[in-house]
Amino acid sequence: MTVALITRELIVVARRPVLVAAVALYVALLAGFTLIWGLKLPALTGASVFEILRVFHWGLLATLMPWVVARCHALDRGDRFVMLSALVARRPSSIVLAKVLSLAGVLALIAVAGAPAVIIAAKMSALPFSAVTRDLASALSIGILSSAITIAWILRTGDVFTSWIGSTVTMAAVLTAAARLTPAPTARDLSMLVIAAAVTAAAAAWSDRAFQYCHE
Repeated sequence: MTVALITRELIVVARRPVLVAAVALYVALLAGFTLIWGLKLPALTGASVFEILRVFHWGLLATLMPWVVARCHALDRGDRFVMLSALVARRPSSIVLAKVLSLAGVLALIAVAGAPAVIIAAKMSALPFSAVTRDLASALSIGILSSAITIAWILRTGDVFTSWIGSTVTMAAVLTAAARLTPAPTARDLSMLVIAAAVTAAAAAWSDRAFQYCHE
C-alpha cells in the first residue's frame, strides 16, 4: 500500500505545471551563472569557477527545492489527511513517509537536470569527473533533506507560502552548519541524510499523534 501512496503522490506531482517551470528556471539560472558570471567572478575572488558555482548551486537548491515540494505535493491536510488515512487503512506516518520518498525522487530528477552546468564548470576549473559525481551526490542529499523538511513544515503550518519560507530558512541554516562542521563531502552528505531521516521520523510520529483517531 505504501507503493500505491507513492504512486498517487507522483501522479499528483506530474500534473502540476509548476514542476516544468521550476526545472526550466533551475537549468536556466545554473547554466547562465556558469557561462556568464563564472568567467568574471574567479578573477575578482581568486576562487575557481567550480567553487563559486557550488555556493550558488547550494543556495539555489535550498530555495527552489522547498518551493517545488510546497507547490507540487498532494494537498492532504486536516480532514483530507484523515480521510485518506481511513480510506487506505494506513497509519498517517505511512502517508508522510510516502510523501517524503516520492517528492525526494522528484527532486532527484531536478538535481540531475543541473548536471551539464556542473560538468562545464568542472572542465573550466580543470577538475576530474569525480568532482562532478561528488557535487551530484550532494545535490541528491539536499533533495532528500528538502523533501523531509518541507513536508514537516507543511504538516505543522498547512500553508504553502509559510512552509516554503520556513523550509528555505531551515535549509540554509542546515547547509551552512554542515559546510562548516563537516568539510569532507562524504561526511557532509551523510550528515544531511541523517538529519533528513530524523526529521521524517519526527514528522511521522507527530502525524500519528495528531491524527490518531483515524486509525483506531
